[in-house]
Amino acid sequence: TAGDQMWGGFPQELKQTTEGFQFVYCGGHCHAPSCLSMELYNAETGDLICRQEPVIGQGTGGKYDEPGYIALPPCVWGNEPGVNPPPVMQWDTPITSIKRNNNTLSHTGEMASWQCRVSIVY
Repeated sequence: TAGDQMWGGFPQELKQTTEGFQFVYCGGHCHAPSCLSMELYNAETGDLICRQEPVIGQGTGGKYDEPGYIALPPCVWGNEPGVNPPPVMQWDTPITSIKRNNNTLSHTGEMASWQCRVSIVY
């Protein structure tokens, strides 16, 4: 596959020696204030992996809550109480990314990207 060629066969070795991987953290990056949401889906099952929506600061005194400050809280998983369990994926699972944007006012340089951290499942 294209991914195997890009990584020189490294994923093929992982496919043979591991069960897959699990997400630990995913943080989308998009430009405010036009970014409305970002989503990651398992393209095979349609399951939502992560959804992020900007949170606009109200100035109530909390951290990152300055008036007009826009935060994009990441998706975080774990095995601790109160934290969602990490979704386990196969190395060749197709993933779809969707970014919703408000283009009412011009904003050049629109883009979206994800930074995710995973752990290998043996």
